[in-house]
Amino acid sequence: MASELSTAQWSEILSRQELTNETDLSIFQALYSFDGHKAYASQVGLLLGYKGKSPHAPLNSEIGRLAKRIAKHYDIQFIERNSRKYKYWDLFFNGWKEGKFFVWQLRPELAQALEGLKLTGEQPYPEELLVENGLALTEGAKRTVVVNAYERNPKARSICIIHWGSQCAVCGFNFVNTYGAIGSGFIHVHHLVPVAEIGKSYQVNPIEDLRPVCPNCHAMLHTSNPPLSIEQLRELIHANKGT
Repeated sequence: MASELSTAQWSEILSRQELTNETDLSIFQALYSFDGHKAYASQVGLLLGYKGKSPHAPLNSEIGRLAKRIAKHYDIQFIERNSRKYKYWDLFFNGWKEGKFFVWQLRPELAQALEGLKLTGEQPYPEELLVENGLALTEGAKRTVVVNAYERNPKARSICIIHWGSQCAVCGFNFVNTYGAIGSGFIHVHHLVPVAEIGKSYQVNPIEDLRPVCPNCHAMLHTSNPPLSIEQLRELIHANKGT
């Protein structure tokens, strides 16, 4: 394992712009948003907008550059993989193979530094509640945590909204049209794939798998298990209007 840095050292590194740039911070924030602060490296790449067969490749390069910058200021010993090749990611993450994917997990000291500096990137929406059998389940509920890791991730939300817009995919409601400037950019995002169908090797694509929905429609989608599809809820709205 590479030399370990303390929470205080990570706090200093994260605070120094000549060491940690916006891309580096985005990688850490994306990973922080997942349950247990762990995800496939390629999934993090997808959330940051990288495409192709190896969306994690640009992250490996960026992490390597960051590790080298840090090594100039701290006594770092990297694990050598082969001739002049090092496991730079080991400084930041615990890592292991899981099927055909490789898992990254933020080191606890780095996660604690993000929390202490309020740089986790989390965007809490306390009004986002899922309903099952008449009971409100908060976003921390075990059944929904995998879904919400994507729905609440600022990068996933941003990619989804940039592509699909901020108008509800079910009813067409637009917060700006109704509330003006204070509604700009406000919308929930809904995960199309039920939790039970998410396998270990499943990777969410923010454009293909997420859709913008208003809070009312979001709640109504989750009144059944599995959730209603967007098309089913549209049909219910149209049928109700016709009665």
